[in-house]
Amino acid sequence: MPEKQDKKLEDILRLIELCKMVQSSSVNPFEVDIREKLLVLKKHLPDWKVIDIMLMDSEALHQLVQIVKLQDQWIKYRASALYIDPLLLELKIRLLTREDLADSFVKCWHPVAQVDQLTARGLEKAFTYWRDLTPLSERFKEEFGNFSTMPGQMDFEELKSLNIFTTEQFETELNRLFEELRTRAPTGEMDYREFIKGSKFEETAVKAYMLAFLITEGRANVRVDPLTEQIFLSPVTAKPGDETKSVAIEVR
Repeated sequence: MPEKQDKKLEDILRLIELCKMVQSSSVNPFEVDIREKLLVLKKHLPDWKVIDIMLMDSEALHQLVQIVKLQDQWIKYRASALYIDPLLLELKIRLLTREDLADSFVKCWHPVAQVDQLTARGLEKAFTYWRDLTPLSERFKEEFGNFSTMPGQMDFEELKSLNIFTTEQFETELNRLFEELRTRAPTGEMDYREFIKGSKFEETAVKAYMLAFLITEGRANVRVDPLTEQIFLSPVTAKPGDETKSVAIEVR
C-alpha cells in the first residue's frame, strides 16, 4: 500500500479510536468536531478500492453517529432541571447566611430516629444522666488512685525509688537472663518471642522489660527479618559496635 494511502488509513483508525474513547469516558462529547471529521471521511472516500477499508470507513461514520447521540443526550441533560452547575451551587451556598444554611439543612435532613420516637420525658432523662455523670478523672479513684499523671517512661532509678528493684537484685536478674540466653542460643540466635514467653503474661512482660536493658547494654543483639518480620535474639560476648538503632517490639 502506498505511503500516502497509509497516512489516510491512519486518519480513519485514529478517528475510530477517538470516538470509542469519548464513549467510554466522561469526556465532553462536544470535544469532537463532527463537521471536521466528516470532511476527512468525505475527502478520503474516493480513494478506497478495497472492501475491508470501505468497511472501516463505514465503522468510522457509525462511531461519529454515536458521538452525535451523546451530544444530544448531553444537551437534554443540561437543559433539564436535574442538572445544577457545581460552580453555581457553590456560589449560592457561600452567599447563604448561617440561618438560611441551617434552615436548608433541617429541611433536607432525614435522621434515622423519627420525631415521634422522642419524648419530652426521654430527653429529660438523657439530660439528667449526662449532667450527673461522674467526670472521667474521678472514676475508679478509690480502686486505682489518681489518674492525673499522664502515661510516660519509667527508668531504673524510678523503679528503685518505688522499691520494685534494688541495684543488686536488678544486676543479678540481668546476669541470670544473659546466662539463660547464652544457654538457649549458644552458637547462634533464637526467636525473640519464644525466649520471653512465660507461663503468664505478667512473666512475659517482665522478661521483655529486663531484656530491653540487656539489649541496651550491648549484651544481646536483635535482628528483624525484613521478609517475614520475625524477630531474632542472640547473645553478644564481644565488645559491642558503635552502630545502634531503636526497635519497638509489641509484647502480647
